Amino acid sequence: MYFPLKRVVILAVFVGFLVCMGFVSFAYDNHQTVKSAVDSAQEVVHSFTSKPPEVPESYHHNWKDVQQQEKFAYVQYATDRNYLCNAIINFARLKALGTKYDRVLIYPNNWDHEEKERRNNAAIRRVRTHFPGIKFRPADLLVAKKGDPTWVAGLTKFHAFELTDYSRVLAFDSDSLVLNNMDHYFSAPRAAVAVPRAYWLNEANTTVGDQVLGSHVMLLEPKQTRYQQLVDEADRTGDLDMEVVNHMFKSSAMILPHRGLALLTGEFRSADHSKYLAGDDDDKWDAAAEAASAYLVHFSDWPLPKPWVHHSEEQWNAALPKCPGDAERKRTTTQRRRDCPDRTVWTGFYEDYRVEKDLQCQFLVD
Repeated sequence: MYFPLKRVVILAVFVGFLVCMGFVSFAYDNHQTVKSAVDSAQEVVHSFTSKPPEVPESYHHNWKDVQQQEKFAYVQYATDRNYLCNAIINFARLKALGTKYDRVLIYPNNWDHEEKERRNNAAIRRVRTHFPGIKFRPADLLVAKKGDPTWVAGLTKFHAFELTDYSRVLAFDSDSLVLNNMDHYFSAPRAAVAVPRAYWLNEANTTVGDQVLGSHVMLLEPKQTRYQQLVDEADRTGDLDMEVVNHMFKSSAMILPHRGLALLTGEFRSADHSKYLAGDDDDKWDAAAEAASAYLVHFSDWPLPKPWVHHSEEQWNAALPKCPGDAERKRTTTQRRRDCPDRTVWTGFYEDYRVEKDLQCQFLVD
């Protein structure tokens, strides 16, 4: 078919116009898309640079829960009124030293209801009145099947593992005397059980795996199943508390430095301090400095009885730390203290205990 030239030109112009309009529309749409993307990106960047990102409220709530769950306590146990007095002394000293944490007393639950325990029941009621800040936890008396009668009730300390409302407790024997604030031990790395070694029982050449652990100070995370394992082991072996602790935790316990925490009064009667100073070869024994920097001292001077038990003058004199020139009877008190710091510090522990007992425990006397 023949189309006049004029119509062809008009048709071509019209088609070209449509193509141009389509291109312009396409370009405009793409421009708007790109502009929208750029604007969105700028908003994202601005949100990060103009203010910190919002933290979900649930995150804050969970973190607060974790902080609130951290609950610490010192634990003492008493199996008779003498040890009850000792626990009171130590709790009073901890309070005076500014501890931030709870003080928990474990005592035999039969004191609360058995007629034969009415004197102990009266003592506990008096303690509740005089020391309202102490937390009281009655529990079964745990007694080893064998061993010296002095120590068989020491298994009762294992009830500290049942205090599961605390995240960590520091349990120590009541025949000790608190010397300084120990709150910082609760910040030690986490461990199910942390104890010092029984340094006086370990020789210099004893391998680490064979060294004996102490049980008179234990930093532990309470857990009911762990408590039951300890009780089962004690029942199976009939052993005392230190042996049971070594059976259970010798290969897994975290070791706390014994120096300053596991100090024995008997160390001041010894002529050889190499076991106590082990690992500090450059240090020399300084009785006054050790006492000043220690946190706890454990009364251990067998065959001298514990300080609340009557002793003869002969027993006392036999236990006194040796001093240079003991035969020189004419020395002044000042000279004796200067020349014999071991004896001065050692007798000072016993004197401090006597003063504290008179101060804190008079209300326990019937």
